[in-house]
Amino acid sequence: MKILIVLCAFLALGSAKRLFHNDQVLRVHPTEGQRELLEKLPETFPAIDFWTGPRDKGPVDIHVPRAFVGPVKVFLNRHRINNEIFIQDLQKNIDQERSPRPEQMNLATFDYNVYHTLDEINQWIDDIVAAYSIATKKLVGSSFEGRDFHAIKLSKGFNKPAFVINCGLHAREWVNPATCLYTVKYLVEASNGASILDEMDVYVTPISNPDGYVYTWTNDRMWRKTRSDNNLICMGVDPNRNWDANWSGPGASSSSCNDAYYGPSVMSEVEVQSQADFVASIPNVQAYIDVHAYSQYWMFPYAYTYSVTADDTLLREIGLASVAAIKSVHGMTYQSGPISEVIYQASGSTADYFYDTLGIKCSFAAELRDTGRYGFTLPERFIQPTAEETFAGLEVIASYVSSGQCAN
Repeated sequence: MKILIVLCAFLALGSAKRLFHNDQVLRVHPTEGQRELLEKLPETFPAIDFWTGPRDKGPVDIHVPRAFVGPVKVFLNRHRINNEIFIQDLQKNIDQERSPRPEQMNLATFDYNVYHTLDEINQWIDDIVAAYSIATKKLVGSSFEGRDFHAIKLSKGFNKPAFVINCGLHAREWVNPATCLYTVKYLVEASNGASILDEMDVYVTPISNPDGYVYTWTNDRMWRKTRSDNNLICMGVDPNRNWDANWSGPGASSSSCNDAYYGPSVMSEVEVQSQADFVASIPNVQAYIDVHAYSQYWMFPYAYTYSVTADDTLLREIGLASVAAIKSVHGMTYQSGPISEVIYQASGSTADYFYDTLGIKCSFAAELRDTGRYGFTLPERFIQPTAEETFAGLEVIASYVSSGQCAN
């Protein structure tokens, strides 16, 4: 009965803006033996939201709605699971995350150091394409709710290897689209001199889950999934568990209410299939990266298995060089390695799909800032430093494409 009441309450939020006053984010430090207990926590408290999973290699961050803060802490303390408050009031963090911005912006006045709505990002894409001859707008696909989403192709007009950069797959990870916008800015502004674009074409998709992203602005800041209606209890599918890469295996959930729900069928999400078709249509893709947040990881396949790829030595070399470059910018420490080794097993992911199915040797997945102090509510003052260090990591991958080591 308790579970039914909670689920009904959350379903009622579908038509109202969800607020998070006095919700807390707890950082939990379980022993290996206690992680199984944490995995069962949603059975008693279905409204909690794991920001980092119970099977992660490090601490576990749990968003706890205010009604459950006391009982969850009692549970943790009863089982002697070490925990601390990381975010005291989630709504306060959300309120402090954004700053006001002008209603009308053009490319000259565009502020890269604030978070932008989908409409603002779409207008920015048009403005970039109008201002720079090397930029072309490419339709990736249309979402479940009928929103077109686009990539920007940056090319000097030659038939060269391609590097594909995807952002915004998980809706609530706002620093990723912001970083993608900065990446395009850096590339177009450097295009008149020696640059990455002399050696390759770059495709950047700022938002690959437009319905979910819009929903984080209008209804639920913490929404992660797509917004597809599968005639189940809860809407949406995790678009990074829906790919044809050991779909429905370890690290993905069969529950439609779980943020890691793998979907009713493999590649069921139109956003996933659209991205797969789009990348497959690009000639000679040699590098791909799916940019996420948070935790500060720079990873590569495999996610669905603890086995390593045939290119493990090369990918480890690129990963280590990338995190060294990242650290050289602002001193931030990132971890690198296979996804299953660094964080957890995760079936149905982008990096595994593009490595195995399309044969993109240099396939990566990144988790940007921070390590949990703000989590998904990273304040805008961190956008630029995050983008700067991320670009340093991207330049390393690009250098390996240039050298021919990512070619098949």
